Amino acid sequence: MRFLYEATDEKGERIYRGVLEAETPQGARRRLREMGLYPLRLERVRRPPRGRVPLPELVLFMEEFATLVGAGVSVTQALHTLSLESRHPLLKEAARGVRERVEGGEGLAQAMGQYPEVFPPLVRALVGAAEVGGALEVVLRRIAEYLDKSHDLREKVRTALLYPSFVVAVLVLVVAVLLLFVIPVFARLYGAAGAELPWPTRFLIGTSSFVRQNGFWLLLFLAGLVYFLRAYHQTPGGARLIDGLLLRFPLVGPILHKAAMARFARTLATLYEGGVLITQALEATRNTLGNAALAEALDRVLERVVRGESLSAAMGREPLFLPILVRLALVGEEAGSLDQMLYQAAFHLEREVDYGVKRLSSSIEPALTVVLGGIMLVVALALYLPLFDLSRILRR
Repeated sequence: MRFLYEATDEKGERIYRGVLEAETPQGARRRLREMGLYPLRLERVRRPPRGRVPLPELVLFMEEFATLVGAGVSVTQALHTLSLESRHPLLKEAARGVRERVEGGEGLAQAMGQYPEVFPPLVRALVGAAEVGGALEVVLRRIAEYLDKSHDLREKVRTALLYPSFVVAVLVLVVAVLLLFVIPVFARLYGAAGAELPWPTRFLIGTSSFVRQNGFWLLLFLAGLVYFLRAYHQTPGGARLIDGLLLRFPLVGPILHKAAMARFARTLATLYEGGVLITQALEATRNTLGNAALAEALDRVLERVVRGESLSAAMGREPLFLPILVRLALVGEEAGSLDQMLYQAAFHLEREVDYGVKRLSSSIEPALTVVLGGIMLVVALALYLPLFDLSRILRR
């Protein structure tokens, strides 16, 4: 077990704080006495919390942290206040644990590293740079702004994916109702009449009969297919292939691509502006892409930058990096304002994502109407063709 301690020396003139390893609290006190210290406070280090904190909650946490630090409150006192004020239980526990570790002598970024589910790598990298170069308040506000914009972009991407999913769900539901409930009624009617049916009607009735008889196996096949794709996506090759195909998917692919590039540009700009080395910034940015194909391309960019190539030249050799991002990075390198040009690229790409989502939502509605109308027309014609000659069928 690990224990945070606060102890004094024999004369009681100095306070010592730190972390030590021991099997029991009694063993920890014994070790302190062996070190010539007398424990004043001994507390077991809590396990890092599990789960994830919603981005809006983390944005509010960082903004309040920056406000307190800017007002002259010490880091430990600010963390203590945040542990009392935060509404999310994971944030409360993380703030309390980070405060205890900082009081024990650890750096703020190092203490945050014990709670990776709460504080992502970008936050820890920027805080670490701020501890070296100062201006913690500015960095914390920059983190809050970055997280806020990341949340907005994520919501836009979620909206872009929601519309196609809704369309597919509606189409599947309509087809299922027709095959399972509507067409069998007509099949019984025509079967009782004993008439020869046109091929479109026979095809629909046969499909309906097949689905009704093998529905369980079809569902089992679909569930197995989903499980296989999810498992395949967990492998490096599968993730690279599937994520690459997603970027080329009609309508949705360009939105996902631009959103990932906007996230990359804003993350890299934030880290670079915060004083993080370009190679370390690229490494930290990798986990924010959310796409294995783009992450692999970024790995090659990082290798070239480590070998001495400029960022723009390294990105220009990768087709997945959009030309506007490469061009603005080149301008930024030449002008000595790489972070500002990356911010400009992120702003432009975020606007493109916004427009793309609006175009997608405006085009999905008429497309859904046309597709559903076409399905209903085909089904109606196929089912009602025999009724045009129903009187002759019934006289037989």
